[in-house]
Amino acid sequence: MKPEAKDEDVLLISRILDKWAEENLGGEPDWGPLEAVLPMQWCDGFMWMNRLEHDGVTIELYKHGITRRYLNLDQNGNAYRFTNPGYEWIPMAFAVELVFGGLEEMGHTRETKYDEEFVRMKHQAYRDAGYTVISTAQLGQNGGSTTE
Repeated sequence: MKPEAKDEDVLLISRILDKWAEENLGGEPDWGPLEAVLPMQWCDGFMWMNRLEHDGVTIELYKHGITRRYLNLDQNGNAYRFTNPGYEWIPMAFAVELVFGGLEEMGHTRETKYDEEFVRMKHQAYRDAGYTVISTAQLGQNGGSTTE
């Protein structure tokens, strides 16, 4: 028997995550580096995740919503990948192939938007497969989270 998420639990988790994000993420998104290296119609598949400093370089971290892979870019159009212990420069063509790798096999294209409609369809597919979906989507004026 799988446990059911309670609205109070989901709201508490949402508040904890919001507080963590406020304290740890790098401020407002900067879409400039992404828009400078990719065609605009490909950018709608990305989420801005964070900004960090590495060896004196500011790197913007963008996550592709479908492949869940990162495209890490600096203001000069350079790409980086995370390695232990930090980030290393990689050729842009290689970075682009990495972030989009497997997308076509999933039935999508580089132009597929990762928007509310896509997320709704993804959540419905999870529910149809028997999973409980917990969403941190805003609800009305007061915000909050819900189980779907």
